[in-house]
Amino acid sequence: MAQTFTAYYSGIAFAASKNMGAVLNSHATEILRIRRVGLLIAQTAEVTGVLCQLEMRGYFAGGVSLTSPTAVTPTSHDTTNTAPTTATYGHAGTIAGTATTFRRVFWSSDEATISTATMDELETFVPLNIIFDAGYGDSNVQPLTLRQTQMAMVFNTTGAAGLLDTWIEFTKE
Repeated sequence: MAQTFTAYYSGIAFAASKNMGAVLNSHATEILRIRRVGLLIAQTAEVTGVLCQLEMRGYFAGGVSLTSPTAVTPTSHDTTNTAPTTATYGHAGTIAGTATTFRRVFWSSDEATISTATMDELETFVPLNIIFDAGYGDSNVQPLTLRQTQMAMVFNTTGAAGLLDTWIEFTKE
């Protein structure tokens, strides 16, 4: 069984052209496989909601780097596993490289409330908050594979109101 981790990026302020959560593999031989990516609206105080356009991106060429992100530490699904130490996990920062878009989703940045069942509330339910899910349940589907100097990222192209939690589940080989 592969070592499995979740990188959780909590309370990220929406901003246009912003990295909302990334994993950059820098190891020469370790392979990271992105299995699932999800979003959760974290805005609790009332805001004027904005419909944001987010992209699930892969960076595989073109001098890939992520400089000065707000770092997070991934959590292992088994406490005996050791997270890849040469990977970068973070949001914001300066991005370099050529992006490939795997998914484009629209996401409401408005706060969720208990009393209604609008898009804001539906985004809080699994599986509706999963924007990328590969490699589970069907062994013929490959997950997004990160080799040395390759990166996976959730990128906000538009919108600047509210807060978002992003999570990226991955395995190490």
